[in-house]
Amino acid sequence: MVSREQARHQGLTDAGIHRLIRAGAWHRIDTGVFSLNSAPVSWERQLQAAVLSRPIAYAAGRSAGLLHEFDGFRPGRPEIIVPFAGNARSPLARVIRSRRFDEITTKTVAGFEATSVAETILTLAATNPPATIERLVDSQLAAKKLDVVDFDPIFERLAYARVRGLPTLKRIVKARDHKAYQPPTSVLEHHLYRLLNKKELPEYSRQVPFSFEQMKATVDAYIPEWKLIVEADGRRWHTRQADFERDRERDNAAASAGLVVVRFTYRMLKEPGSCLKTLVEAGRWRTSM
Repeated sequence: MVSREQARHQGLTDAGIHRLIRAGAWHRIDTGVFSLNSAPVSWERQLQAAVLSRPIAYAAGRSAGLLHEFDGFRPGRPEIIVPFAGNARSPLARVIRSRRFDEITTKTVAGFEATSVAETILTLAATNPPATIERLVDSQLAAKKLDVVDFDPIFERLAYARVRGLPTLKRIVKARDHKAYQPPTSVLEHHLYRLLNKKELPEYSRQVPFSFEQMKATVDAYIPEWKLIVEADGRRWHTRQADFERDRERDNAAASAGLVVVRFTYRMLKEPGSCLKTLVEAGRWRTSM
């Protein structure tokens, strides 16, 4: 792909470009954008054509998501972002206009200048449901391609702006921020043990030590009649990564010993009726086995 400006920079005149087109060596993709006829048609070619069709543009939206290897993203109509004064119409791509284009953070990915992971998620928040954005944030945090602080300059830039999807994104990021409220262990245990004291449940023991073949561990509560471990999970998302492998190892060790682990978060424990139903159903299945 080559733009008219790039061709001129290499010494080609407009007449020279027209000769190459007439000779069949070049093909006009859009105004001022050309492709070598020997180049195969591909999604990357179309995206590059869309970028080169504007004085300045970045890969954005779903195109940037694909470049960043977001799960579930497939090649489709290219999406680019341009300054707000730019034309929003293009035969090649969906064009997103930004009033603060100069402040957008970008990253070179697979040869393209694309919006950063955080900026890409912001753009996608305008056209995707909250569940999708939450999944993207979590997956990129888990892959360590993103940190919650990456959103700080975005939120500062858009502090007084009305942007579609921005309130949802702020809520999702705030829940994963280290400054977000998380109850102390005593509060979590209070909610958990109040739940386990319900008459519908068998007797249980608190802070029970286990010596599994693979490891030793202490669990928040254990219902021996059902061989059921109950945990109050209170770690915040950003710190959970350090303990994630250990938690899964402990759950697997419990499973290998014939035990089932049920975990409740603080938000879940604030709705004890749903938690109680989960435990009762789990106990019913355990006793029917």
